[in-house]
Amino acid sequence: MPIEATEVLSPEEYGRERESQNRAVIGVEKRRRVSTKTFTFLFENRDTVINQINEMIFIENIKDPEEVRYLINVYNDLMPSGDTLSVSMFIEISDPDVLLREMPRLSGIENTVYLQFDGNEVKAIPEEGRSTETLESTLQYLKFRFTAEDATRFRSARNVFLETRHQNYSEAVRIPDSLKEDLSSEITV
Repeated sequence: MPIEATEVLSPEEYGRERESQNRAVIGVEKRRRVSTKTFTFLFENRDTVINQINEMIFIENIKDPEEVRYLINVYNDLMPSGDTLSVSMFIEISDPDVLLREMPRLSGIENTVYLQFDGNEVKAIPEEGRSTETLESTLQYLKFRFTAEDATRFRSARNVFLETRHQNYSEAVRIPDSLKEDLSSEITV
């Protein structure tokens, strides 16, 4: 279900609640985040997306209802749905010189991400328009779309991994059982 304007706060309201809201969402994100050596993946949900919208409205001091509606529509694309998990992928290279050197080598990374579960897999679908010959952003938005058969296999899987299969960056991380259970309940197809 898409996020509605009534679910987000004005800059003033959010400013008063920002500390407690961020503390709460940090706890949610901690349970929904996994990392490899180079990448961090955040499985988005309603709480994380609403928080991102509130942060943007607060930081940009957006008060115009049309701008708020536009922002909500943009962020609604990050929302998971009954057949789709939504993931924000962060490239975690903190040294600016190393990052500059590695960006061309990371080109296409968003096209090589998979959820692998007991011999089955679902390939990530990257956000349209972000892929170029040279990676230009350290943040990629991915979706994993499940068929009913994929969902059944995912729910019963004992081992779930998030993998990058890039020629220069082949990495994997096991999804903790608690997160796998949450994700399983969110896939309703």
